[in-house]
Amino acid sequence: MVGLAGMMMAGLLASGGAPDMRVTLEGLDLARPEGARAAAGRIRSASRDWCAAHRGFLTPDALGASQVCEQEMRRRAYRKIPPVERRLFVRAGGHRALTQP
Repeated sequence: MVGLAGMMMAGLLASGGAPDMRVTLEGLDLARPEGARAAAGRIRSASRDWCAAHRGFLTPDALGASQVCEQEMRRRAYRKIPPVERRLFVRAGGHRALTQP
């Protein structure tokens, strides 16, 4: 297991009104394809849930679509993965799973 067990990631927002998005990667081995896919699924799900409740904080001009919010929150969560684990996540196909429509 990669040294990420039990880590909480937060997709931080510039505006202070909305809560952070939290994603638990506990128990996932980001070096293995199944762990990376599971992590991508958790990030996608958390992004979808967060944006359903707080989209206006991230896209206040209503450019619209929930996809804009979800994509940005996925990007922020991905950037919060520590560099060593992020490389393993990418090599195992996690980034691809995270960015596919």
